[in-house]
Amino acid sequence: MKDNQFAVYRVNRNSEGRELWHLSYQEAVSRKLPIRIEYYRQMDIRPLLPGETAIALWKRMKESCEVSDVLVLNQNGEVYCYYVNEDYLQLLSGFIRLNPSGTLVTLDTENYRISGKSGNWMATDDIIIDGKQFYLMEHQEYHRQVAYIILDSYGKMIMEECQNGFDEKTRQQLHEVVKGTEQAKEETKKSSVRLEHYQKFFENGTYERCWESGTEGNYNMVDGQVNNLKSAEEKSEERKPAQKPYQSSKKKPKKRESVIKRLREKQIAIAVKSGKPVPRYLEQDMERRRG
Repeated sequence: MKDNQFAVYRVNRNSEGRELWHLSYQEAVSRKLPIRIEYYRQMDIRPLLPGETAIALWKRMKESCEVSDVLVLNQNGEVYCYYVNEDYLQLLSGFIRLNPSGTLVTLDTENYRISGKSGNWMATDDIIIDGKQFYLMEHQEYHRQVAYIILDSYGKMIMEECQNGFDEKTRQQLHEVVKGTEQAKEETKKSSVRLEHYQKFFENGTYERCWESGTEGNYNMVDGQVNNLKSAEEKSEERKPAQKPYQSSKKKPKKRESVIKRLREKQIAIAVKSGKPVPRYLEQDMERRRG
């Protein structure tokens, strides 16, 4: 059932609970007949009206309800069950039993030993909050002379002292307990996923490659240890701007070529071209200049 809905359950006369058919609550108790959901079948399920109470619902559904029917209300995550009598509703405990695997406590639990508490304890009431079942445990010897204890169905102590049963304050605290438990499970699940990813990275080397890729010289040095780190002095040297080699700002002057030399070379070339003998003085002058 979703929040803020109700359902009508009626005795299944083909079940072991057929004797409950049209019995009042007092008659069923006097005959020690268990009133359990497995003896019933769901007849109807509808949304509750805003702010509707169990009494208001019963008056609205009175024409279609029969004695021995059970009304199950889910209001804001809290589930309540009511046995329909001729002229009143009886709050019913133990009609719905979630009983997940590994449970230690039910509404039939008696002579239960609670760690850190003396004596025997018995379950006297139960409530379903946000899909979790909780039990009100009463001391079998001193009864109301000592505070109640609230356990979940696995026997875990939820509240060590509870004076007024499942009152408004206690129900709110139980809502907070369920909310905190769900958040813790979600965080545990996320942490488990992250750990699984890290484990895979570690096994296939991805972790080391990510860790060492910026420092190791090459992949054959990836060994799980950052052993190729550069010293602070080396890093400092790397940060310094590279200096260009010194170059003199003075340019070497070009060697001036002799005008006379060029003139003599021209005269020799003209003589050779015209087929005339090169004058002796030109040859001597050129040899002198080479020397």
